Amino acid sequence: MPGILHAAIFLAAGCLAASGAAPTSATETDVKCPGAAAWDETHKNLLPEAMLKRDAQRSLTRPELLAEIRQRADRDQQTRQQWLAHPSDHSLGDAVNRADRDNIAWLRELMKTTGLPTAAEVGELGVHLTFILIQHAGFDPELQQKALPILTKRYEAGELPATDLARLVDRILVKQKKPQRFGTQFDWLSGKFPLPDASRAAEIDANRRQLGLMPIADYACRMNNWFHAPRWDQPPPAG
Repeated sequence: MPGILHAAIFLAAGCLAASGAAPTSATETDVKCPGAAAWDETHKNLLPEAMLKRDAQRSLTRPELLAEIRQRADRDQQTRQQWLAHPSDHSLGDAVNRADRDNIAWLRELMKTTGLPTAAEVGELGVHLTFILIQHAGFDPELQQKALPILTKRYEAGELPATDLARLVDRILVKQKKPQRFGTQFDWLSGKFPLPDASRAAEIDANRRQLGLMPIADYACRMNNWFHAPRWDQPPPAG
């Protein structure tokens, strides 16, 4: 059975949130999470809509690769959503594991041959979806470690959301039983995104500011607000 942190990628979600399955309306987000809404207002270039507009202006050099990545990401998300809805069903957990192992084998070959894609090749959406597959490659920590410096370069080039980079860093740290740096990982089966204690929150917020991320309290509000309606096919609103 996949581990809880491993099975819940996300938020990707909010991710895709910030992005992810967004709240039912922008007004609802503004009311429930005014801090996150204010952050969005001053970081509009990082929101999913802006990312997709930039992709629409690109002439992708590897559209067939984007199609493959989207297909794999769709399967990744569908199997996870089904398992999270029925976590006691071992057959659904096995389906998640099979999808992850298949994606790991595919990622290994991709990295060996052409390397992880760039936005010029597959768009920012494609880079984001590639991150999702890597984030869920928990059976292969070495692959995640090798991918981290590459995705860091994608972030530095403006091709990967800071939220994605933060999640991968934290996912690797959790696997190593070390404290999270950005506070992005949690128990998805709990149905809540808990805030860290005050001392840790101050440290996490300092780290988040370095990446240009919203404060952890606003991020937690956003995650909790859209937690039950994820949209994995879009890039995350920043956060």
